[in-house]
Amino acid sequence: MSSVFALNVIFGSCLIIILIFIDYSNNYNTDRFQRRIFCRVLFCVFVSAVFNMAYHLAAGRSGMIFYYLVSVFSALHFLFLAFSFYSIGIFADYTIFRDQLRTRKITIVARVICVIYFVILALNMKFRSTFYITENNALWRDDCIVRAAFNYAPILFMLFDFISSRKIFKKHHLYMILLFVCLSFAGPAFDTFFGTARLVWPCLTAALLYAYFFIIRTDIQIDSLTGIGNRYSFNEFIDKLARLNSGESYAIVMIDMDHFKEINDTLGHQEGDNALRDMAAIIKNNIRGSDFAARYGGDEFILAASAKHQIEKLMNRIQHAINVQNEKRIRPFNIQISYGYDVYTSGGGQTIEEFLAHIDRLMYKHKEERRRSSDNPGEANA
Repeated sequence: MSSVFALNVIFGSCLIIILIFIDYSNNYNTDRFQRRIFCRVLFCVFVSAVFNMAYHLAAGRSGMIFYYLVSVFSALHFLFLAFSFYSIGIFADYTIFRDQLRTRKITIVARVICVIYFVILALNMKFRSTFYITENNALWRDDCIVRAAFNYAPILFMLFDFISSRKIFKKHHLYMILLFVCLSFAGPAFDTFFGTARLVWPCLTAALLYAYFFIIRTDIQIDSLTGIGNRYSFNEFIDKLARLNSGESYAIVMIDMDHFKEINDTLGHQEGDNALRDMAAIIKNNIRGSDFAARYGGDEFILAASAKHQIEKLMNRIQHAINVQNEKRIRPFNIQISYGYDVYTSGGGQTIEEFLAHIDRLMYKHKEERRRSSDNPGEANA
């Protein structure tokens, strides 16, 4: 591939990365930890592209100074390309598990590996162990196994991630993450194994754009206060459910937090927010990866699970978790809930709107029963 064409491709990729970074860095209604990881991916890919561009500007020119420039630019390009792949792996892992402590541990391991790779690339100036500069001051693309091993090691890690965690998150998320990873590594893989033109930048740029669209789509479906789904994501869920004609059944639960207005009025809105976060955390910790949970609005939450799973056991687990938290007295309030649930079958005679009104009535019936027993605090907290 000619240097002019290469520079055009790389320059176009850099512009797209800059635009993504500018737009995303100004988006504050998002997971800050995820934003930091993704911005790191953008930075590493951008720096690698810049050094690759610098290499093409210096390659083929005579003189020892250009020999050293080509060597340094190539080494830094390879180093930051490896940083990019490890950052992509870390981003994919956090997207799956949403575990900051786990992600930090993986980041430390990745940094150690990259430091080792940096030392190997630095030693290349003397031993030429990872790449070779020709007499014309151009990179001899020998597709060194050392570089390939460091660049593609994250693939093995991510494959292990997907296999070990395929049951804990939704299928459409799995497909999105798999597509992102495949796009990220497709270009370098073709370049390495088939000696094609430089596809690394178009493929990496497409992967970054896809990941950015995925983040934006996810952000608009997440309640910013509680971290679970919002009304928009629930509307999408029930729209899909209403269009099904397969006779698939879902147990759907409407949950309302009792005495929430009293918490806000007597303890302040900050404690009210804490109550909502605690309730959402309890729900997330007790549902399956295939279940759906969202904040329906105000102090109401909604759950949906396949009808083959026993919804009574799920609600018992949630109630038990609430009781445990109340007993620990970690908050100046007790969480109490009322709920109603039933099984909705797609393609049946009842519309989804009628069904939601039905379980809403069941929830208020349960609330009224709890209110009648409020004279006995032991029963109220049961």
